[in-house]
Amino acid sequence: MPSTDNDAFAKTLGFEALESRFGYARARAVARPEFLNGLGIAHGGFLFSLADFALALAANTDERSAVSASSSINYIAPCPAGRAVTAEARAVFADQKTALFDVRIFGESPDAPYAVFQARAVFKRPR
Repeated sequence: MPSTDNDAFAKTLGFEALESRFGYARARAVARPEFLNGLGIAHGGFLFSLADFALALAANTDERSAVSASSSINYIAPCPAGRAVTAEARAVFADQKTALFDVRIFGESPDAPYAVFQARAVFKRPR
């Protein structure tokens, strides 16, 4: 199962894998001072990276591995400093070669997201 154990970038940012199985995952991080932009809110790159990590958790399994091929994000509301942020990834389509995911990035409630992220993952061929 994927985790921050083999992801140096996610580990550096303090990302935590809460739950993961194929097609679904949740990850969490805190909007620490070093992750804020000039307005004092969480930097968009921090939120994007957390969403991409949740995607990786949901797309990768012990049987096959995937990489992100394309992604986009829409920022909806500012994420305050110090807030614990959760990214919840769900597969909306998957076949043998590719999968599409929606990821919601939120604080206290998934019904009040800071951003929504969509991505396409491609499965790597076995060696």
